[in-house]
Amino acid sequence: MSKKYASWIEENRQRLIDISNRIWEFAEVGFQEFKSTNLLIKTLKEEGFSVEKNVAGMPTAFYASYGNKKPVIAILGEYDALPGLSQIAEPIKKPLKEGAPGHGCGHNLLGTGSLGAVLAVKNAIIAGDADGTIRYYGCPAEEKFNSKGYMIKAGAFKDVDITLTWHPAFMNALTDVSLLAINYVKFRFHGRTAHAAFDPQNGRSALDAVELMNIGVNYMREHMIPEARIHYVITNGGKAPNVVPDEAEVYYFIRAPERHSVENLYKRVIKIAEGAALMTETKKEIDFLGGTYNPLRNDVIGAVILSKMKKVGSPKFDEKDREFAEKLKKTLPPGSMDAFTSLIPPNFQKMAQQIFSQPLNTIIIPGIGKGKIMPASSDVSDVSRVTPLGEFATTCHIMGSPQHSWQNVCTSGMSIGHKGMLTAAKILAVSAIEFMSNLELVDRAKLEFEEATKDSPYKSPFPEGFKPPVAKKQEEINS
Repeated sequence: MSKKYASWIEENRQRLIDISNRIWEFAEVGFQEFKSTNLLIKTLKEEGFSVEKNVAGMPTAFYASYGNKKPVIAILGEYDALPGLSQIAEPIKKPLKEGAPGHGCGHNLLGTGSLGAVLAVKNAIIAGDADGTIRYYGCPAEEKFNSKGYMIKAGAFKDVDITLTWHPAFMNALTDVSLLAINYVKFRFHGRTAHAAFDPQNGRSALDAVELMNIGVNYMREHMIPEARIHYVITNGGKAPNVVPDEAEVYYFIRAPERHSVENLYKRVIKIAEGAALMTETKKEIDFLGGTYNPLRNDVIGAVILSKMKKVGSPKFDEKDREFAEKLKKTLPPGSMDAFTSLIPPNFQKMAQQIFSQPLNTIIIPGIGKGKIMPASSDVSDVSRVTPLGEFATTCHIMGSPQHSWQNVCTSGMSIGHKGMLTAAKILAVSAIEFMSNLELVDRAKLEFEEATKDSPYKSPFPEGFKPPVAKKQEEINS
């Protein structure tokens, strides 16, 4: 039965590739994915899905449902691009449009692969081969804001039984590794302007406050857990050297393995900002943009996904794909695999050598990195805190290609990415059908989830009344 719906995706491959390519060409940044969203919604409506738009006040957030029974199986989709990564689908660095965004994380593939899966499951429900509700979640702005957290707070996931998701990568693997929780926040200081040479005594420099804050945070690094990460960029440092800046801003990411550690570090950073304001006789303003949790991995769902990965198999790359990958591989920086080799357990080293030697990975890898932390963050983590969730990756990029790179934009717009996307769609579809056909698995996954969360219920990282920074994003686009 599952094979039948994997075949449906194969029969509709060109339709899905065309949708993916259009989203790749749109390349819209977070909260601006209007063309991408409209294309996905139009397709889902044509297929008979009911659509809920403007979820949590975000114009490019939506969910689409087919069916009206339990269990409710959610499949996550993303479609935002990254600024400044425009790139042609060729193995040479050349922007499609200078300075424009590009899909350096492959979200054109992610959103479309998930779309293909829910359409296949819909056909299984119609045929009587599955019973339940299949739901597509259109999640904007993953690269910069926790849109899924806003959707959770609005109650969009309250009736979901199982959530499935995937991500383009350079290997085919069950995702077992943890990620870092994060807060992202801007600190803005307000001082008093003056001529920096003629009457500096009358000035109170907001830039001084920013620099003193950064110095304080850098001294704090000695006294925080080694797994934590804090990084910043000065987004406004004044306009001219001879004018004391009356306004300055610094943008911080604060990460740690657990949500409570992030919150503790954040409180300490705020104290440093207060100290900087006192020293410079300026006023501080905190612009909290959002935060995410670290993920919970569900072993029951993971086992189902891994079994389906083995049945579906890996993407079938041809000689042209391999030649393309070899050319692109020559452009990678040295040490591009270093962040991943640390996740490989000792008993996995032999297979790892075989995997890493391939420019295009075709081996199905059981979950690696369990109990370890990858120093990155994702708002998928918040969904894993409110519903049992399983995640995997398929090969859509060449081995060692850095995330958020022009190399990833390149393969996301051609056959290597397309083949990984179609493979992911099949795995998602047959996994969803398995849960709809075997309610005992649903119960076991929920029981594991309840046990894991009983002492740590989800608490939104957003303050009460906090709204998505959609208007702020629009201001950035227009400025």
